[in-house]
Formats: sequence, C-alpha cells, structure tokens
Amino acid sequence: MPEDLHPFPSSVQGIIWKIDRNATHDGPGIRTALYFKGCALKCRWCCNPEGQSGEPCLVFQRAKCSDCRLCLDACPAHAVTRQGPATIHVDQSKCDQCGRCVSECPTEALQICGQGYTAQGLQRLLERDRALHRKTGGGLTCSGGDPLYQGKFLLKLLEECRQAGIHTVVETSAFASEELFERILQLVDLLFIDLKHMDPERHLEITGRTNDLILSNLQHASKILQSRRKDLYVRQVIVPGITDGRNIECLAEMATSLSFLSGVELLAYHPYGACKYELYGLAYSLKEATQPTPRQMEDCKRVLREKKLRVI
Repeated sequence: MPEDLHPFPSSVQGIIWKIDRNATHDGPGIRTALYFKGCALKCRWCCNPEGQSGEPCLVFQRAKCSDCRLCLDACPAHAVTRQGPATIHVDQSKCDQCGRCVSECPTEALQICGQGYTAQGLQRLLERDRALHRKTGGGLTCSGGDPLYQGKFLLKLLEECRQAGIHTVVETSAFASEELFERILQLVDLLFIDLKHMDPERHLEITGRTNDLILSNLQHASKILQSRRKDLYVRQVIVPGITDGRNIECLAEMATSLSFLSGVELLAYHPYGACKYELYGLAYSLKEATQPTPRQMEDCKRVLREKKLRVI
C-alpha cells in the first residue's frame, strides 16, 4: 500500500465542503448528499477541485470583491495581501482558517471551503430530512472528493446510519486499502465506483496513481455486494481521445468478467469546473479536451450493450 494512503485518519471529525439536502442524483429518491474533502487521485478532468485537498482552505472570489480592504487588517497571520485593485492574494501556507477575514468581508468574496462535523452532528441533520427520505426512498449519499480519503469518519457515519435504518450510497474511486474497503463493503447499501482509465500507464498519467489497487477492490466489491444483495455500479467519464475507443472495449471486457454488476454509467466530460481551479491556486491541465457529441456517447454505450451490460 502506498505510504501516503491513510485509510484510518486519527481524527473522528469529518471535513465536508458541501451539503446538498435535495440531491436527486447518485442514488434513489431525494437524498442528503455530503461532499467530503480529500482525494488520493488528481484526475485531469476533475470538476470539483475544492474536494482534492483534505484540509479546509480560504478561497477568494475576485468577482465579488469591492476592494474595501477590511480583510487586510483582519488577518492576524498576514496571509491575506493586496495585489492591485480588487485583487487579493491568499498565502495558504500562512492561513490558519481562523475566519476573521471572512467575518469582515461584506460581499462574501472570502469564504472557507470545508467545515468540520462530527458523525453525531450529521446524524441530527439526517434526522431532519428523514421524512423526505422515507417518502421518496432516499437516504444519505457520500461523495467528494473521495469519502474513503476520510476512512475512519466515513465508517463511523455509515455505522450510525445502519443503526438508524438510513439507506447509504458511497461514490468512490476505490483507491483505498483493502482493510478499509472491506469494512465499507459490509456497511454500504449502494456503491458507485468511478473508473478513470483501464490502462495502468495512462491511469498513472491521468491521475497520478496506477489502477491495480482500484481494479482489485472492484473485483472484491463485486463478490461481497452480490452476497449481500446490494447494488454496484461502475462509472466512466468519456473524454474524447482519452477514455473512449479502446478504453471502453477494455472496460466492457473487465465488466463482463465480474461476478456481479448492477450497471455501467457513462458520463460526458464537461469543462464547467475549469473556472474553479484558479480559486484554489491550481492549474487546469485539460484545456485541449472537447465535450463528446451525442453520437460519440452512443458509440461508447453500444460497445457495452454488445457485451450484454446494462447501461444507465
């Protein structure tokens, strides 16, 4: 297992960057979706860069800034400085997320992305949504980032949901230790595994990691969730020239080798998250990519259907 893969972080508090209490994707019914901070992969097409880092961070939105400069005096660590009209620079190495600049900012141009929660606190939130979950067949969806990046906290949350009878969905890359992954499989009601590329070298180039652990965990998930009579779906983002063509053929071959799979979902690449990278001091490296046409998406789906796979 890679040295920097930590399946059981020491803290039992989770860092969540977004909560959607009216989610209609990633599981049945109307759901409460929690977006976890942190991901072990750095996918070139990631549309949620705010979920990549595992720590809270201060974000400056230039379009909202009125150039009042109140934040400059408010920051005791001098992490916020001015660089030209309505241009604030945040030194993340100095920022301790104390929130004083956020409190002073009248236009909400400064925000902290990521907030700490206990499993008990989130359970109280879920109880408030319980009636809607029961009416629509919904529940809790854990997304990200990657929820498994905060393994210990995720386990605690899933255990409490099981005791409370709350349906749970986890969306993950499956890049996690076998020990952690096994425990997740025994608790979750529905699992989405987001595959990136079938070729190990291309996977390393695209995400910074190889895919051997991911594919091994997928094989194991197929057996365990079949025995538990729970659902397992595989997802693949279609980026023309990168994840289509031969990659889809390899995906189809792998999927048919699994002992159990509820279905395959193909997602069309879009560049809508590219504008967020600057907010987090990151560079978007997939500027040359294009969105797939309906015809290209249908061609990929046809390859899967020819292998008798359910495509959703």
